[in-house]
Amino acid sequence: MFRVRESESESRSAGRWQSPRLLAAFRLTRLVALQWLVVAVVGFFAFAYCGVRLAAALQGRHLERIAVPAVPPETAVLWGGLAFVILALVVGLHECFHGVAMARYGSDPSYGIGVSYFVLPYAYTEVERARYTRAQMLVVLLAPVVGITVLGLALVALIPKLSAVVLVALAANGAGSIGDLWMAGVLLQYPAGVRVDALPNSTVQGFGVYGPPDESIARRSASEVLSRIAAGAIATLALFGALAIVLALASLAVGSGTVELGPVAGRWVLFRHEVDATGTAWIEIGEWPVLGLAITGGLLWAGFGAVRARFRNY
Repeated sequence: MFRVRESESESRSAGRWQSPRLLAAFRLTRLVALQWLVVAVVGFFAFAYCGVRLAAALQGRHLERIAVPAVPPETAVLWGGLAFVILALVVGLHECFHGVAMARYGSDPSYGIGVSYFVLPYAYTEVERARYTRAQMLVVLLAPVVGITVLGLALVALIPKLSAVVLVALAANGAGSIGDLWMAGVLLQYPAGVRVDALPNSTVQGFGVYGPPDESIARRSASEVLSRIAAGAIATLALFGALAIVLALASLAVGSGTVELGPVAGRWVLFRHEVDATGTAWIEIGEWPVLGLAITGGLLWAGFGAVRARFRNY
């Protein structure tokens, strides 16, 4: 995550950008932090699943189901420790990508860790009062997810034996990039000529989208609809993923471990989780039905937003 800290120093931009006009403000509130946390947890499993499928494709294999073998407690502890080390390395590399991108545009980044509202633990890269163009900020935001993903997939293709470790790293990086992707989505709703800077006199983490005082710049007309569709689709996937995880864990705790979600048993399956006699868990996700579910959720949310906006105008 990146942060822009306000200071008393004068803006480095000149001309008409000396007194920019605030067009929109993004604030990391408690509700947003909680939303990020839920999406990140579900996103980790989603990224891991996609990574396994992609790794199989890169290696010329076809997977209908994914096997998760049972392991003894001592092995589970060992894997847990390894996962913690991988997570620490990924977090450090993630923030370094942010820092390199910021330094590329003349900033002097610093690094730290924190917990937002005692809800969302995070590491951050911070700069003091640096104004960026929209394109520059998109590079800063997306550098970690793009850079680490490219490096990871290259390792999977070149050294297949490292696939398991690399896929855990990629899933962790993807989950940790939820906030970056969210903020990039906010920026893409505005024209390329806007600037990004710290919020004035604000104690809440976030950033402001600014435009020149002598121009009328508005949010793109189509972006509001697209953002609602995207928000609805992501929320639908998060709810579906959370439901699948909870049901699978509950079934393992009190039942056979078998869970099947879908409109028709055995057909158009959304999610299936089974445990065989050896204790191996078999996971199957219907990509196309799940995609259809997400699109439906996005369209319904966009329709609800349009109806609500119309009633507000009366």
